[in-house]
Amino acid sequence: MTAAPGAAAQADATAGFTLVEMLVVLAIMALVAAIAAPGLVSNYRTKTLETLAGEITMRLRLSRTSAIATARPKQVVVDLGARAFRFGERDTLTLPDDVKMTVTTGQETVIADRQTVLTFLPDGSASGMDIALERKGRTARIAVNWLTGLSTWRALP
Repeated sequence: MTAAPGAAAQADATAGFTLVEMLVVLAIMALVAAIAAPGLVSNYRTKTLETLAGEITMRLRLSRTSAIATARPKQVVVDLGARAFRFGERDTLTLPDDVKMTVTTGQETVIADRQTVLTFLPDGSASGMDIALERKGRTARIAVNWLTGLSTWRALP
């Protein structure tokens, strides 16, 4: 059984979307994108506290590895006044304005009024340091073990 030739042509003519329907769908998609985009962009621009703690820990581990590989001490300067970590001459990580930093370390590591230095030695050990980062009621603690030089971080309740 076959359909009449005119019925197939009529079905093809009504299949698909009209130009007006396509434009309405594109306008709705543009509206949703315009509403959602600023929120998505701000999430990518501001680092979470966990991301920040992870990045600092990773750079501390890299400094320790560099000290072991080059057989020379590697120093990381923590500047509380400038709210920054200096991992080398050109490698500086500055904390966002809304992050509060507290450093616990030995008196012998303080090099200036608001600066302290963390030293990684060629045998893998370090001078040791505890860093607490606080933002919006959340706290992350970074610990550098003096004996092993290993850097770890964890979120605190």
